[in-house]
Amino acid sequence: MPVVNVSWNRKTSKEEKREFMDAIVDIISETTSSSKERIYVFIKEYEEENVGMVNAPVVQINWLDLPTRTVEARKEMMKRITEKLATYPDVDVNKVLTIITDTETYNGHIGPWE
Repeated sequence: MPVVNVSWNRKTSKEEKREFMDAIVDIISETTSSSKERIYVFIKEYEEENVGMVNAPVVQINWLDLPTRTVEARKEMMKRITEKLATYPDVDVNKVLTIITDTETYNGHIGPWE
């Protein structure tokens, strides 16, 4: 259950946000065999005066540590996310920061406890 938080200082339309979130879900699903229904994506937009590194999106991915999330899969995923961000004219691709945090499986759960 990856939880993806994207922080940036760009203003985007509702449609652009949806397209970007769908692309992130596709990238994570394709590179790590994660179920699309269990990938959560959130976008937080900041005013430029509230950002120390302008035009440098930060992508934070928190997920359960599973065998399909190999180093190779992570590299491919980060590469593709950066490439997607590079399609926006005001993003400095050299400053995109991606952080992945692994959580032990016993520390996460979706749905009601049974």
